[in-house]
Amino acid sequence: MKNQSLAANVMKISMEDSIHKVMDIIEKEDGRTFEEKKKEAINFLKDKENTLLAERLIDIATNDEMGKKIYKKFWKMGECIITENEIILRKVQDSDKDIFIELQKENNIVKSMMKEEAYRNMLWNEHIEYKALMFSVIVDNEYAGYCGIKNTTHEQWEIAIEILNKWKHKGIGYRAISIMLDAIKNRLNVSKFRVRIDAENYTSQRLFEKLGAEPNGISEFLLHEEADIGRCEEENIHLLDERMQKLAKRFSVEPRKLLSHVLEYKLTWD
Repeated sequence: MKNQSLAANVMKISMEDSIHKVMDIIEKEDGRTFEEKKKEAINFLKDKENTLLAERLIDIATNDEMGKKIYKKFWKMGECIITENEIILRKVQDSDKDIFIELQKENNIVKSMMKEEAYRNMLWNEHIEYKALMFSVIVDNEYAGYCGIKNTTHEQWEIAIEILNKWKHKGIGYRAISIMLDAIKNRLNVSKFRVRIDAENYTSQRLFEKLGAEPNGISEFLLHEEADIGRCEEENIHLLDERMQKLAKRFSVEPRKLLSHVLEYKLTWD
């Protein structure tokens, strides 16, 4: 849930070169198995101390049995959730792939990577894997976006949502997440969630605060080394306006830390 301007700068510092390198390793035709290539990619990322990307690659490559059990238990109770307000949440289908990629082209910060088929496939595979409990949001029989849980094998379940531009500002996100949380509570008896939002993304902040989310400090997003964190904060110091200052006070953090971290919310759904 990153806003474009600040997030793009963070990505530039941390991610693009690393992703290109990982894709080169994975796609190289050198006779090695995927497991061997995966090990090299993980070692490369660890050498750069980019633990977020390392964890992401491991998540993609690993078929976790716990996530599979949760996935099957949830969808066993029905693959479609129909409400009275013309919004349907249903299990992700193969036919959703093309429109999901269009959604990624609208929202993905690393625009250059969306030209790479391997990267697009990686995003889709991550979206449909067992550990990701994702829902396609259907409005008036059209795909409007998705919401879901990023990884059900993590101790804290983190909420994700993306809506196509044509469906934004219509209250769909609020209703979709409410429907999803009701279903998760009823089917899996899970009611405590985590939400991470960029400090500049005031729309998402308002959405989740309306849902009852409460400030819970900040967390690292892509930057982990002190040098990179300091550089990011210096390069974006001009973004610290009055609104950001007030936001820092609400989250009880030093204002400049909002430039290198994301906001952390906790949400209890009763």
